Amino acid sequence: MKILILAGGKSKRMGRDKALIERPDGTRQLDHIIALAQSISGDILVSTNSPEIVPSGIPVLPDLNPGDGPLGALASFHQAYPAEAVLLIGCDLFLLDKATIEQLINAHSPDQSATCFKSRIDARPEPLCAIYESSALTKASSSLASNEYCARHFLEALHPKSLDLPTPAALDNANTPADLEEAFAKITEGVSNKSVKVLYFAKLREERGLDEEQVETLACTAAGLYDELSFRHRLSLKLDSLRCARNGDFCEWNTRLQPNDEIVFIPPVAGG
Repeated sequence: MKILILAGGKSKRMGRDKALIERPDGTRQLDHIIALAQSISGDILVSTNSPEIVPSGIPVLPDLNPGDGPLGALASFHQAYPAEAVLLIGCDLFLLDKATIEQLINAHSPDQSATCFKSRIDARPEPLCAIYESSALTKASSSLASNEYCARHFLEALHPKSLDLPTPAALDNANTPADLEEAFAKITEGVSNKSVKVLYFAKLREERGLDEEQVETLACTAAGLYDELSFRHRLSLKLDSLRCARNGDFCEWNTRLQPNDEIVFIPPVAGG
């Protein structure tokens, strides 16, 4: 089984290549993920059409389906290695650790199409740290031919073996600058569970179906908390359309949360 690192995304929401982002210790994210993979196996590849970003000596797998996302990378891998299974790892997993990868490999079931973790937010399969058998990879090209590009839907259709995460925040990814600040806060300040009170108004109250609730969260920042809630409850409003208040005072999105805080997310005024 090979390890395939995805480093070919356009990172439009981040505004820069996530593979090249410097972590708090000064290491490029791509180099960090490569070192993590190498601590598990020497048989790794990087999926990218920008080979110049990959350290010397690391094999590169060109994406034969540019713009098709993770499924395009899986299809390219299967074309190059039709008999092999693959452990797919997204380059934007800033909190991924060795223990999480090792648990996935140890629990790997070759007799099932895929082995993965369940999301800590909604318990659905996580496609970007998962093992795909060669029998499953044959279906990637057919999904693309049917204009089906969602990696999570693809993985769900495989009826994978799904595991609980040993480190709850290990697969939190970062797609925006606010996500990145949240990830770096978790890296530098640690991850701890806390209980906060959340108040909803206007459209958010309509979508959530309640005025307030007590929430258990691993988020370090107000933005991280909204991201968790938005993902879990499919809230439609984007972060940049909202304001936030903590304990009665307006606050910045990078404000650090404390246990028992009261957090209010304030939608725009209708017609304003």
